[in-house]
Amino acid sequence: MKFLIPLSIFFSIICFSGCGVGSLYNASNYGETTLGENLSRVTFRGAHHPVTGELCLLRCAELCREGGFSHFEVVDSETGSSLHHVPSAYPFHQHYHMDEPFIEETPFATKTIRMRNGQPEGGFAYDARKIEETIKRKYEIAK
Repeated sequence: MKFLIPLSIFFSIICFSGCGVGSLYNASNYGETTLGENLSRVTFRGAHHPVTGELCLLRCAELCREGGFSHFEVVDSETGSSLHHVPSAYPFHQHYHMDEPFIEETPFATKTIRMRNGQPEGGFAYDARKIEETIKRKYEIAK
């Protein structure tokens, strides 16, 4: 009986330690494709719509810096949601004509970026270092 209280505290800590934006920002939520020289497409899935877009922008900044570049331009951007069926937990559901009535929405953001060193003349490019610092600080993501 004495070990039940520490055990319940331990499980509570485990359950709540995975919460937050930082836990969403991992390799299973994003992907990137090289489209050409200094041109890449970055996709981020998960979170909520405003957060998803910002975390996609963060990954763009990281990819830019990993490639040895200081700035990036967003040449194309797309946001939306993908829908998929979630199995029902109700045992009586097995006999309904509708196979899976529960639908889950997963927001995504995709940005096609051109990486470069410095601001383009007459154009706009994000400073990758500033974007990375700002968004990581905002969502308390470890550096």
